[in-house]
Amino acid sequence: MKNGVIFTVFKVLLEGLNYLSLVEFFKYISIKYFANPNDLQSRITASRLAVDTFIILKWLLLILAMINGWTSIYLTIIVWYLIYSNLYTYFYYHVWSKDSMNTEDFDIDRVRRRFITLMLSIGFSNLCFAYLFRFPYIKNFEWSDKIPLNTKAIWFSFANSLTANYEYVKPITQNGAVITVTQLIVSFIFLTLILGKSLPQTKSII
Repeated sequence: MKNGVIFTVFKVLLEGLNYLSLVEFFKYISIKYFANPNDLQSRITASRLAVDTFIILKWLLLILAMINGWTSIYLTIIVWYLIYSNLYTYFYYHVWSKDSMNTEDFDIDRVRRRFITLMLSIGFSNLCFAYLFRFPYIKNFEWSDKIPLNTKAIWFSFANSLTANYEYVKPITQNGAVITVTQLIVSFIFLTLILGKSLPQTKSII
């Protein structure tokens, strides 16, 4: 308790949430079955392949759901979970974890890979909210010409994440307003705390 009650509770909570992360399960399976337990580089490679596989699968799921108009309470819960997992994972590994604090041994490819996956994460978060706007919460928004479209939902989601106005879609209920504000909070965390931490610091005097 040398760091105080608040820090200790927050640390325990963050570490505990790791057990609810699906990507951690993918990494565990990949390392267990496809890596040499005595080779650090082999475990790192297996872990990165697991992360890439998870990213591809969740993008495919969401894209197919939007194209085919899949809707159900279970899919809505899954999308909300993916939003949470997406945010938690990048907060944990880009801001909180011990490795993220020490960037002296980062090679250039690792920095670039972190930046690419972060951009994918931000895009995925916006696509998740676009799905929520377009399907499960469609009645909470007013659509131009009374015609809801995937393109309108996607443009509105990206515009909302940047606090830009998109007049073709507007929240008309309290639930709609809550969802749009939730996206703004998520985007704020990504675009300020995490993005600022992830970008390498230049040593140039210019």
